[in-house]
Amino acid sequence: MELKDVVEENVLPFLPAKSLLRFRSVSKQWDVWIRSPFFARQQSYSFQNLSGFFCQGFDTNPSFLTLNHSAYGVPTPSLRFLPDRVDIKSSSCGLLVCQGRTENNSYYICNPANETWKKLPEPNYYHGLESALVLAFEPSLLNLEPHYSLVCAVHLTGLATVCFELYSSETRTWKCSAEMCAELGDCSFTGNGFYMKGMAYWETSRRKILAFDMKNDVYGIISLPSDCPPRGMLAEIREELCYIGISNYLAWGYTIKIYTGADLAVRQQIDLRLEPVVTKYVKGYRVLPSLRGDAVIILAGGCIYSYSLKDERVELMSGGGVEILSTTLFFPYVNSLISVA
Repeated sequence: MELKDVVEENVLPFLPAKSLLRFRSVSKQWDVWIRSPFFARQQSYSFQNLSGFFCQGFDTNPSFLTLNHSAYGVPTPSLRFLPDRVDIKSSSCGLLVCQGRTENNSYYICNPANETWKKLPEPNYYHGLESALVLAFEPSLLNLEPHYSLVCAVHLTGLATVCFELYSSETRTWKCSAEMCAELGDCSFTGNGFYMKGMAYWETSRRKILAFDMKNDVYGIISLPSDCPPRGMLAEIREELCYIGISNYLAWGYTIKIYTGADLAVRQQIDLRLEPVVTKYVKGYRVLPSLRGDAVIILAGGCIYSYSLKDERVELMSGGGVEILSTTLFFPYVNSLISVA
């Protein structure tokens, strides 16, 4: 094989979308190959590195915080290519689900890297802006189209009851679940929803986690421990569901607690002292959502750190410039070429 063919087969699929879009100018052959749907599927399957975070506070436009300016990026971080001002609701493997702020609060699925998008049909229930969503997209080399699912936890108007409605890109239809949750009472959803192995999870204002099995169409409730620090995050570590909480005990000292198992008991406690970084932004701390793996992502003092559970090493991922507001949500993003059908 010629060197260019080796690179085309064994290197390009493992590169981020921003780099690949530049490499289209290398040759006509690369241009055709990188623009092909088959290569997009292959790249979305092979490249799944955390590239940055989409951030959005209350009544603000989205923005993108890249972890590498030269490698990762999107052409329009504010998502102005969509036909409406939107609020980001969930992310999964390069795709975002957004909800419009006008008219029927329509849902849009999009990939900001290539600005492809699709407006979803109107659901059966009324989904207000307070509804909670989880987007499930698992890249595969077998499917000709990038199928994804969306599950929504919806408060019924005038009732302290949560119902569930699911959208499938394969059937392009909404389906109402027969399950309804009344045990949580008049609660609200906090933070990000989380997807793992066919399950959707949401943290609620009552310090309980609402879980929904998308395959078997049943829900469950998991109580958070009383000593769990606020502003925590659901995550998957070592293929197990866990809840990560963080608290501040000194100027730059932090305690991380990792809760795992069916009872969400403390399995690990980590004391960290992070080096202060000069920043003009508001100081604060929280755990950020991450992808599958053995790392905890921490936002502290306007900087983003990664703590490796494997070798107990701290890495500075972004050295300042992150403004922390109480309403700001962070959505992990992978720089993928996958197109929305």
